[in-house]
Amino acid sequence: MQELLLLLCKSLPPQLKGTDLASFRIIQETTQPSAPPEVPIKPKRRHTGWLTLRAIIISLLLSPLCSYWACDQGVDRIFSLMVPPVVLTVVVVMINKILLRYAPRLALTEQELILFYAMQSIICAMSSEWMDVVNPYIAGYAISASSDSNIRNHVLPFVRSWLFFKTDKRLKAFEAGGYPLSYTLAHLDIWWTPVLWWSAIVGLVCLAMLCINSLMRDEWTRRERLAFPIIQLPVAITAGGGDSPFWRNRYMWSGFLVMASIDTLNGFHFLYPSLPWVNVRFLGDMVQWFPSPPWNSVGWTPIGLFPFIAALGVFMPTDLLFSIIFFFFFRKAQQVAAAYFGNPQGVFGGGGLVPSPPYFSEQSWGAFIGLFVSTVWVARSYLKEVWREIVTGIKRPGELSSRMAFVILIVSLLLLAGIGLAIGLAFWLVIVYVCLFLVFSVAVTRLRAQLGAPTHEMAFMGPNQMFVDFVGTQAVPEPTISRMVTTFYFMNRIHRTDPMPSQLEAMKMGENSGMNQLFLFGALVLATVVGTLLGHLIHIYLGYRWGSGGAGGDTAGVVADLVNNRYPPNPVAIAAVMGGFLFVLLLDFIRFRVPSFPFHPAGYALAMNFGVDYYWFGLTVVLIIKMFVTRYYGLPGYEKLRYVAMGIILAEFLVETPWSVMAMVTRHATYSISINGRLGWNQ
Repeated sequence: MQELLLLLCKSLPPQLKGTDLASFRIIQETTQPSAPPEVPIKPKRRHTGWLTLRAIIISLLLSPLCSYWACDQGVDRIFSLMVPPVVLTVVVVMINKILLRYAPRLALTEQELILFYAMQSIICAMSSEWMDVVNPYIAGYAISASSDSNIRNHVLPFVRSWLFFKTDKRLKAFEAGGYPLSYTLAHLDIWWTPVLWWSAIVGLVCLAMLCINSLMRDEWTRRERLAFPIIQLPVAITAGGGDSPFWRNRYMWSGFLVMASIDTLNGFHFLYPSLPWVNVRFLGDMVQWFPSPPWNSVGWTPIGLFPFIAALGVFMPTDLLFSIIFFFFFRKAQQVAAAYFGNPQGVFGGGGLVPSPPYFSEQSWGAFIGLFVSTVWVARSYLKEVWREIVTGIKRPGELSSRMAFVILIVSLLLLAGIGLAIGLAFWLVIVYVCLFLVFSVAVTRLRAQLGAPTHEMAFMGPNQMFVDFVGTQAVPEPTISRMVTTFYFMNRIHRTDPMPSQLEAMKMGENSGMNQLFLFGALVLATVVGTLLGHLIHIYLGYRWGSGGAGGDTAGVVADLVNNRYPPNPVAIAAVMGGFLFVLLLDFIRFRVPSFPFHPAGYALAMNFGVDYYWFGLTVVLIIKMFVTRYYGLPGYEKLRYVAMGIILAEFLVETPWSVMAMVTRHATYSISINGRLGWNQ
């Protein structure tokens, strides 16, 4: 027997050469099947031009549905794994399973399904929160000018007419609503100029992001081998073209059936309150336990379960789960301490553009800059190789060359700076501003790829915060302040649907399936353009259909505040940024030397800003379950838990779909699985 094992060792493939006898015994023991093997997945069919084209056509045909869903039902796309792309992919997979059975030659391949999901995820991201803070303001300033002196005095005199309407003469119907789609189509001529210019601005930002992802993809996917927890469900449902063991796993279906039953019951309870229900959303609020100051300064501290977010936590590393929970309470402790020393606190103390204790936005900025620096440091040897490829022009088959990606990145930044000059902003200001935003986006992208954060909600955090803290507004002309705040508001409002993480996840899925990365790059560019234009057009239609109302008072208020109250550079806020930066580097320094160190710097970066508040309790529950399962049932138990988690996510997303459709059709609120309800953000 021993001689047979030695003979087998000699015949090992090249990647396992050098394996000794003892190691081979371990491999042999750990790979012995404990149950009959799963039905093998059919080999992938060779990709052809027609198959590629039809996958894109199908994606484009369904893109209006995805975009409309994202625009009209924002509650379904405010987390890392968005509902519309997943549900639409499941629908296509179900149709494909029928084709696999009865007309296999017409069935989509795994690559095509991944391409479909990748394009839908980008279309959904582009139609979401960026369009929420771009399109309504195109007409909003003009509509609200008569009732808002800040808009009249501090915004309209300085913004460009090719970005914003300056009078509401042609916007009465848009403001009032009540008009059909045909009316919208007949009046699109007045919208095309601002829509195309805004599409160019956000499109160039996304193109720069895509180039950075292209340059860093090899480092993050092949060398560091980041886990990409968010794509676990999309990968599972598209595997084998829909013919994979995932769809036959009993643990997945157990989680699916239980969760689908609960959500269906809760949905009908929402419509008919006399019916029973199982509360899996907000269970309570911890602030009621602390009625006296300064303890009541913890603010709104909901006890929320949200099963699909808790299920996403199953795929997250244990140290990140613990760190998010720990630093969430660390943030609450800072609020209590700040109130004790005479600084009032609310739901989120220390937020807002004007810094105040305990400077959470500044701490968050320092943390994300620290994560970016750590990312560059870890990849320093790889970046040297990339630079050599840029200089020498080395090309890799099936991939966008590093030189071309770098050139497109630089051209994108220069074009953005050129648009900034046309608006009236300094060339250097636009370059620094956009680069600072890209630093933040790179940190968020790698964080999500490595750790799978369920959300990355950084409310009102953006380059404007750093501008006020480090530069101040004393010597800045009013036109510069007005144009900067209004043009770049989409980089400052909120970052839950930042498209850069979705781009990298699409590249990872494409790489796993052997897809041509150069082709995928082009498909993602197409999805960016389509998603942006559809987002604009659907917002315009919704305005003509239901009435737009006014918009822009928030940004006009910011401009007025910065102009009327000239702020000098804030040394304390700068110190808070540096403190967050150094704290992240310190945590990384310790982690590299103490493998069992439980505090992850990403947990600090996420928890210092609002967003974790919704689901910290659900992550606490899943942390306890995950530790119990791995402690007593090992890897087999964890694998079963993963399938249960995917079943829960799939059930919640599919049950959410009819309630979303009902809300879109009837314009009445329905039940939602989301962290925000259809009747309010804290429903």
